[in-house]
Amino acid sequence: MSEYPFRFEKSPKKKGTCPACKQSQKFRYYEDLNGQRIGEQFGKCDRENSCGYHHKPKLSDITSESVINVKSEKSIIYPDKTWLQNFDLWLSNSSSYFHQYCMTLGISIEHLKKHSVATDQNGKTVFIFINNENRVVNAKWMLYDIAGHRIKDTKGYSMKQPADDKYKYKMCLYGEDLLDSTKQNTVVIVESEKTKVIASYFYPEFDWVACSSSSGLTDEKISVLFGRKIIWLCDADKAGRSNSSIKKLQSYQLDFEIIDLFPEQEDGYDIADAIGNELKPSILSGKRITIDKKTEGQFSEIVIKNNTAQYKIDHTIWVKGRYNWEVIADNFHIFIKYFTKDENEQNTWILELKIKNRDSIFIEVPHEDFCSAKRLKTILAAKHLSFRANDNHVTELHALLFNKTQFGTATKINRFGYHRDSGVYFFSNKVITTKGKVLEPDEFRIVQSGEFYLSMPTTNAKMQHRFQITDSDVSFNEWYRIYAKTHTLEKAFIPACFYIMSLFRDIVVNHKGSSPILYLKGSAGTGKSSIIRSLTCLFGFQQDDINLKSKNTEAALVKLMSQAANSLLWMDEFYNDFPHEGLLQAAYDNAGYHKSPDSSKSNAETDSIEIHSALALTSNFIPSNHIFFSRCLLIQVESKEKDKYQKEGFQELKDLERGGLACVTVEILRHRKLIQENYPSAFKVLSKRIESAFKNEVIPERLFSNMVQTMTCAYILCSKGLISIGESINEADILDEFAEMAVIYIRKQYQIQDETSILNEFFSTLQILFEDYKLHEGIHFRFDGDLLLLRLPSIYLIFKQRYRSIYFRDSSDKDSIIQEILKLESPREIREIIKTIRFREENDGNVNTMKNAVTNSLSITYSIYSTKFGLDFTNRMAKS
Repeated sequence: MSEYPFRFEKSPKKKGTCPACKQSQKFRYYEDLNGQRIGEQFGKCDRENSCGYHHKPKLSDITSESVINVKSEKSIIYPDKTWLQNFDLWLSNSSSYFHQYCMTLGISIEHLKKHSVATDQNGKTVFIFINNENRVVNAKWMLYDIAGHRIKDTKGYSMKQPADDKYKYKMCLYGEDLLDSTKQNTVVIVESEKTKVIASYFYPEFDWVACSSSSGLTDEKISVLFGRKIIWLCDADKAGRSNSSIKKLQSYQLDFEIIDLFPEQEDGYDIADAIGNELKPSILSGKRITIDKKTEGQFSEIVIKNNTAQYKIDHTIWVKGRYNWEVIADNFHIFIKYFTKDENEQNTWILELKIKNRDSIFIEVPHEDFCSAKRLKTILAAKHLSFRANDNHVTELHALLFNKTQFGTATKINRFGYHRDSGVYFFSNKVITTKGKVLEPDEFRIVQSGEFYLSMPTTNAKMQHRFQITDSDVSFNEWYRIYAKTHTLEKAFIPACFYIMSLFRDIVVNHKGSSPILYLKGSAGTGKSSIIRSLTCLFGFQQDDINLKSKNTEAALVKLMSQAANSLLWMDEFYNDFPHEGLLQAAYDNAGYHKSPDSSKSNAETDSIEIHSALALTSNFIPSNHIFFSRCLLIQVESKEKDKYQKEGFQELKDLERGGLACVTVEILRHRKLIQENYPSAFKVLSKRIESAFKNEVIPERLFSNMVQTMTCAYILCSKGLISIGESINEADILDEFAEMAVIYIRKQYQIQDETSILNEFFSTLQILFEDYKLHEGIHFRFDGDLLLLRLPSIYLIFKQRYRSIYFRDSSDKDSIIQEILKLESPREIREIIKTIRFREENDGNVNTMKNAVTNSLSITYSIYSTKFGLDFTNRMAKS
């Protein structure tokens, strides 16, 4: 389609002499839409193969009379100083019923001022018309009732024309002063000024103009639309769907489509009415109306061309070969819509494929594929399109597209979650701004936020499903009430704080340089995994299990950890000889993964993959590595028995999760500015209060830091009354409640960390042996009420061997282990602990026969070691 309003002269007008080859009657001139020749230097030589001269006019070459197709004998005047002073005064008045109605919809006064909505001295609404040169040209007065309906008994009117017949006030499109100067935004044309004002607030990704009536798009107004992509958003009536405005768009060959959001209605209903009814229909999902385009083609034989490539109007693509022209596509055109570049300097192209007799489709193509005929053929073949091009053809095609078309540049986003530069949060289908506004991607999966054009992340279907916003409207407090009901307040409180912290992880890391790891320890059946799984549902739907016992490479784990930012990543089945423990530890310090690029020939060059998500681990074991354990926030989940109340809550939680719970994250994200402004002071207050509970106790600073980092964001929101995760509502009481919960968990973790490494390593290794079926009940251990009876002489030999394979050093001696156990068992006497105990022989098939009396066996209190070291000799996976 032509971007400008001109065409070739048609017979009987005579052709002229070509300025290049000097052949007479071979040069076809250009004319404007009034039929006036633009200039004899503009035209095309018919001798295309032997000459090919073509001089196409630009908009600047066309007179204003040619552009607007108006032969007015009146001179245009503009509102004088008195009028402009009145307009300025009225813009500060927001008392009209239309203003009040807009405010009930949540539309700000700033938005109404920006869109030049005023109130005059009589309370009428005034829409001030400003042209694309930022000059006031006219105004329109309307009267509305309190419900935002136009009072039809009173007609709207504009400025009274001068009595002198030589002058007149002109009109322009309402809102043309706010059109994107780069022409990248799609322009939506509506009929009424009211609709334009309301819709532009709820759909900021588009530029909006109003033409004042169904047939209000005149020659006088249309020139500002040249070179833009346009949507005519019709009202739901006959006049809205078929009118002279649509014909005007067609006659000027502008790039437009007609969208009908309410095809079943005939009552004039429009998008502003829908918004008033608390609906927000997707504009691009509306019904497309096709029009008769018989007149297309009389303006130009070729859509776009240069000397070596042509897009013809029959949807063919021609490229000039060595000897003749060749057709490389016979039923579609390729257009570039956006060029994208990501943080790793990887380029992609978003292409529109305009297919003959079919709707356009959009694809995203990596730069290497776009430059390779073979790869591009493969991509297009998957769309059932035949592309008969070689690399030379593709080069000529690029030259045509780069030189003759306009396309936008966007930043390619690689991961879901928070994007630091633009300050928005990406889900797979929508984007949330820092103010909580929801942005819908266009048909190219591009969103605009301020000055940023951003291309949505593309990844596998599972990740897209996980980060998906649905129509669910569950609030955080509603969700948390059921979450705490299911897992108890004590076990729900810290994980809920950790989830909130994960949404603002960049703020937390910037403050202290670290990101705590949530570590839930519990045996099978305690529900530790359910606690974290429910948190992952708050980003859309639950995360698929990342099982650390699977064969994971370090690089694969880092990629998983870098797929989202300011999010929560759950890894299950952590174990103490996990080979990539150092990588998880690095996540605490916000360190990434470095490797040599596949294509690099330099030993010094590296690629870096940064870690952006908060990490949650679940395990059957207490970490034996003290350095790693100090970076974790431990939550022990011991109880397997769930009461009726908890089981009820679990089912309620599952019912909520089926509908998707990203709405909860959207609610919390709206408070980013509040978190950012209050984080340092709130961290300080919370730290001071928690540390005061440990006077005269030597507690590692990192335990305090981990807990306060986890709690601070939730504490800010609770103290401001925005959410509730405890039982208090008074700010001082809320601080006490957070501190009390922190003290419980800090003290428990410190007690475990403070135990000698001898017992920690001993019982952690026994747990591993039990899980691996190296220890057997009856042979190596048995229970006597709350006492655990251990056949220490046999167990110690197995323990020594496994210990060396884990720690690559000799284990503590048996006597040292016994001495530490005696300390823990105090005040029990030594004769109660070290004794001769009967066990079953290994080859004895009778499980009830305890014939072998073993000296120096141990009788220990099972609950002590279960609590302190996570020992669980009652549950293990079935042996495969």
